[in-house]
Amino acid sequence: MSSDPRIAILKAAGEVFARFGFKKASVEDIAKRAGVGKGSIYLHFESKEALFEAIVRQSHEMSLAELKASVQRATTPEAQVRAYIRCKLEQSVRKPDGERLEMATLFELGTQVMHLVPQMQEADAAILARVIEDGVAQRAFSVSDPPLAARGFVELIVMLVPRLMTQETSPLTLQALDATFEIFIRGLLASPASKPPMS
Repeated sequence: MSSDPRIAILKAAGEVFARFGFKKASVEDIAKRAGVGKGSIYLHFESKEALFEAIVRQSHEMSLAELKASVQRATTPEAQVRAYIRCKLEQSVRKPDGERLEMATLFELGTQVMHLVPQMQEADAAILARVIEDGVAQRAFSVSDPPLAARGFVELIVMLVPRLMTQETSPLTLQALDATFEIFIRGLLASPASKPPMS
C-alpha cells in the first residue's frame, strides 16, 4: 500500500466499491484493505458517500486523460473521431481496475453519484466537440453545430453502455456498431465541393 494514507484509502475504496457495490461496501472493509484504522478514513472523507464521490471523480479524470491521449495519437480528424469511439467503447465495457471505476460500473453501483453523470458526459462531449471543430476548421468536416453533434453522440454511447455491460458482445453486434459509427463519421465529412483544392 502507499505511504500516503489518502492514496491508500482511495485505492482500497475503488477495489471494494467495484467488488461489492456502494451499498454492500463497508468502511471497515475499506479501512482493512487500505491498512488504516476506520477513523483514518473519516479524517480524509466525511462519509462513505464523499469517499465514493471522490473515487468516481478520480476515475472519470483518468478516463478523460486516456480519451484525450487516444484522440491526440490520431493524425486526422476522421481518425480522431474513430479513436474517440474506440476508446469510449473500451472504457464502457472494461472491468474496474484498482481505484478506477469505469462509467459502466456506475450503473451497477446505484444512484449515489448520478448527479455527477451530466457533468461527466459534458466533459466527454467537449473532447469530441473539439475534434469536430478542428475538423471543420481543416474543412474535413461540415457540421453546423459541433458541440450539439458531440453531445448527441455521447448520449447514444451512454444508451449503449447498459446493453454492452449486461450482454455478451458478439462479433455481429460489434460489426453492427461499427457500421452505425461509420454512418456517423461519414455524416461529419465535408462534401468534395467544400474541401480546399489540392495543390
